[in-house]
Formats: sequence, C-alpha cells, structure tokens
Amino acid sequence: MGKHFSFIHCADLHLGEPFSDIRMGSSGPWNEQIGKATFKAFEKVVDAALENRVDAILISGDVYNGDHHSLAAQMSFARELYRAAQGGIEVFIVHGNHDPGEAWRADIPLPETVHIFPADKVTSFPLMKDGEKAATIYGISYKTRHVKENLALQFHREKDDGFAIGMLHTEAGAASSPYAPCTVDDLKAAGMDYWALGHVHTRKTLSTSPYIVYPGNTQGLSLKETGVRGCYLVDVGAYGTVTLKFIETDVIRWMDMVVDISPFSQTEELIQAVTKRRSGLKELTGRPNIIRLVCTGSGPLHKILSTEDGRDFILQSLNDKEQFRYLFAWFVRLEDRTRSLLHLEERRELPDVTGNFLKAFDAVNQMDPEKKKEELRRTAEKQPEFVKYKKLLQSLSDEDLLYAFQKSELLGAEMLTEEEEDNENH
Repeated sequence: MGKHFSFIHCADLHLGEPFSDIRMGSSGPWNEQIGKATFKAFEKVVDAALENRVDAILISGDVYNGDHHSLAAQMSFARELYRAAQGGIEVFIVHGNHDPGEAWRADIPLPETVHIFPADKVTSFPLMKDGEKAATIYGISYKTRHVKENLALQFHREKDDGFAIGMLHTEAGAASSPYAPCTVDDLKAAGMDYWALGHVHTRKTLSTSPYIVYPGNTQGLSLKETGVRGCYLVDVGAYGTVTLKFIETDVIRWMDMVVDISPFSQTEELIQAVTKRRSGLKELTGRPNIIRLVCTGSGPLHKILSTEDGRDFILQSLNDKEQFRYLFAWFVRLEDRTRSLLHLEERRELPDVTGNFLKAFDAVNQMDPEKKKEELRRTAEKQPEFVKYKKLLQSLSDEDLLYAFQKSELLGAEMLTEEEEDNENH
C-alpha cells in the first residue's frame, strides 16, 4: 500500500504573453485586466493548491515565452512559488519550447521547494510526505526551442518508485513535430502511473490506463482558445487510484456567440438581440469575456454583413463604452457566415447573365485541384491591378485565391442580379 497524496497539474502559463486578435484601444479597466490576465490565472492555480492542501504543483512547460519573460514576469512567478512554499507545497517544473533552457533567465532566486528538471537527460525527484516517499517524479526539459527527438523513450520507471509520474512537454501523436514527438504507446511503455503533459493548449485525456493528460493552458490567449481554461487537481489514493477534477483558472474567457439573422430585418434588431444575450453571458461565466460574433442563416441583413463597413458598424455599436466596464463583454470580431436570399441553384438554370456567370463558375470549380489553382492564378494575372502590382499577386497564396474564388460565387451573382433589376426598373 502506498501513500495518499494529491497535486495540481498545470502547463502553458505563458506569463506576460499579450493577447492576440485584440487591440487595447482606449484606456479603461480592461487594459489592466488584460495585461494581468496570465498572472492572475497562475495566482488562481496556487490558490487552488493551497485551498485543497495539495502536496505538489507540476508545471509541464512554457512558464513564459522566451521573448516576454520580463523581470516583472519572473518576479510574479517567484512570488507565487514562495506563496506555495509557505503552504508546504513542492513545485516541479520542466521547460518547454517557449521557455527552453537556453532562454530561461532565472534572475530571481526561487525557494528550495522548487525542482527544475535539466535538459541533458531524464532525471527524477522524490515527492515526500510525512517523511515517506509518496511518489517519484520523472522529467526532462527542452534545451532549445525545437526538439525533434522522441524524449518519451528515455523514461523508465524503477521498482521502488512507488507511484511514478512523468512530466513532458510534447506534441503526442504528431510524428513530424519539432516538439518532442511521441506516440501514446511510447508513453505507456515507460511504465508511468500518470503522465503530466504540456504543450497542447486545449485539455484532453489521451488515456486513463495509465492517465495521460494535457490540462490545457491556464488562460486563453486568442480566438483559437475559446472556452474554459484551467488546471487539474489530481488525487492519488493509497492503492494508486487516480481521480481528476478540473479547476477553472481563466480570468478572461474567449467565447463564440452564434446568431441566426433570419428573424431580423433591421440592423438595430440584431444589435438589441445580441446585447440581450451578452448580459446573460456575463452572468453565466462570471468574468469578462472576449467574443467572436458568428452570424449565420439568411435574410435581409446578409447584404450589410457581407461588407466590411457593415460589420464594423455593428461591432462599434455593440462595443460602445464596453471597455470602461469591469465585467466587460467585448466583441472582437464579427464573422459573416450568412447566406443571401438568392437561390443560386434556381438562378443557374436561367438563360441570363447571372445564369451564365454561375455556369462559368461551376466549370472552374469542377476542375482538378491543381488545374483550378493554375487557372485562378492565370486569370488573376490578367486583372489590371495585378498587371500593375505584380508583387501583390505573388504575395497571395493558393489558399487566398481559392478563398476569394469561393466567395465570388455569391457576390458575383448578387451584383449581376442587382444590375439586372436596376436595368428593368429604368
């Protein structure tokens, strides 16, 4: 029989990393909140550790980015580690790709209860409780930003380890990854009882026998990281049973709000409906939110939403004075996924300009993918703006051209239909 113990498993703190997809703009309460979000999230990790009286905190890489671990970030990190130490909590850290050994500047002394794994080989530290070894923790850090070696193959448990934990910053399942690639089978072969992984920002459990866990990052940093963020409280029973509990630590939440425009005929109706839903969202999350508004469906507002000016007007109306609120809900982007009321399949059958345009679109769209790319680039080269500015065309990727081509189906049909209707009216 072993020793009952518990620990917090977190990763990818990215202390001091600025948010993507957002411009700070006017001064207000949100400036300070956004600037301190990653630090406050780690404070909540330590709060959870103290409140639950855990024995250890495991940090599986990317404490901060090599480009952004300022003195302030280091002082903030050290302060929280000392707070954990005062509560009798040991801390175990591996470096990841954003904070490799060569970029780590530990200018601030850390408490003796902090154990940082070296990068030359897998090493181990015992986790002691009441004078007895409760677990053995294995780990290895990154020496440089890119590590193509399968580091998981270096992990091997010993007979007298008790409960064995492996700490690794890795992109499991991606064979060509430059971030210590490995497979789930590689991790299982090491004989660990729990794998505390880092690198993937969305939490996931790859296996429950043994537990192979990504906790995700502690604070979302962009629109790619919507939803709840946090860490895991891991309880290990005397017989090695593992129980996981997820703890929310994000202080600002990135969200998607999807709205069907079908019921609305006026812009103001849409704005009022979204504003009402925003109030409910604040109550639901209990924290500031940064939101991507996704408009779907079809209706009269499609034409407005399909223009940049229309989307900007709606965003400005929604965000007016919102940055001055402590519990803000800021719409950072409006994504138009709406459809026109125009029935394209019916228009294809008509023997008019719009029908001919859609048939021409279909002819190109049905081409072999490589031939389609060649045809689109050849057609673009003939356009006056690209003839004059050749470098502009060279800067466009094949994906950019394909995206523009797909959008052209509806936009072109709408423009031609409107022109036909105008000619009929005169």
